[in-house]
Amino acid sequence: MKKASFQIFVENLVKTILSIVKIILMSDFKVKALKMPDVKEECYVLGNGPSLNQVLETKLSVLEQKDCFGVNFFWKSEYYKKIKPRFYIIASTNYWAVGKVDANEQGRRETFDNISKNTDWKMTLVVPAIARKHKKWQEVIAQNPNIDIQYINLTPIEGFNSFINSALKRNLGLPRPHNVLIPAIKIAIDLQYKNINILGADHSWLKEIYVGSDNKVYLTQKHFYDNKPAPEVMYDGTSNRVRNIADMLMKFVYSFKSYYVLKQYASKNNVNVYNLTKDSYIDAFDRKTL
Repeated sequence: MKKASFQIFVENLVKTILSIVKIILMSDFKVKALKMPDVKEECYVLGNGPSLNQVLETKLSVLEQKDCFGVNFFWKSEYYKKIKPRFYIIASTNYWAVGKVDANEQGRRETFDNISKNTDWKMTLVVPAIARKHKKWQEVIAQNPNIDIQYINLTPIEGFNSFINSALKRNLGLPRPHNVLIPAIKIAIDLQYKNINILGADHSWLKEIYVGSDNKVYLTQKHFYDNKPAPEVMYDGTSNRVRNIADMLMKFVYSFKSYYVLKQYASKNNVNVYNLTKDSYIDAFDRKTL
């Protein structure tokens, strides 16, 4: 075995062992795969990037006929009740963390109040397994019989491809889920949609990041439903530690690498994933236009 190959083998072995430990400590073994008996040939995963605005304005009639995935704050848009997403994914564990409890509680209450009130179609809501511990939001969603709650493990897994594929299939974790599109695409693959189309996945954060005169890193997170987003200091999880430039760029790296993991997982399951987002920074998936 050549030196480089041996080094890669050792690195993957260590990552696999660490991932197994994380699964044992962090994953909920009660989480089961979503099963839908009547999935269509294709679906559309709608990211919240600013490019989605033009798509919604010009191709709404197309999306209204398709199985769509909404994510995070898609409910804020007037298009939520027009598209009627079949699946809705909220992935951030910070959403349920206690470090910044006031902000999280307010955002959580607003989100689930609106989803429960405005959803008059059958929809599956997928949230992290950690959300099981919080009862208030479940009580709100339970008021709407149209909404089915499902859970997903967000435990980050790395290592040998065979191990990753096995863990993904068993719903024990995900490639580092630093963006909500990662669990959304994974779920779509497991549901056996033959063609998964991604929209609103700009991921053009590199253009929006800078270091201010106060030596703090700022990022303008643009979403299609925002009017005038402002630059914000980024924090490490729910702590008060400000992320530095290395932290920020590493998060981007993890996200983009995760899409390559999903690409090989999709191939393993005979599923095609296409990126329909104009000028998207994601280069893992084949491009296509709507």
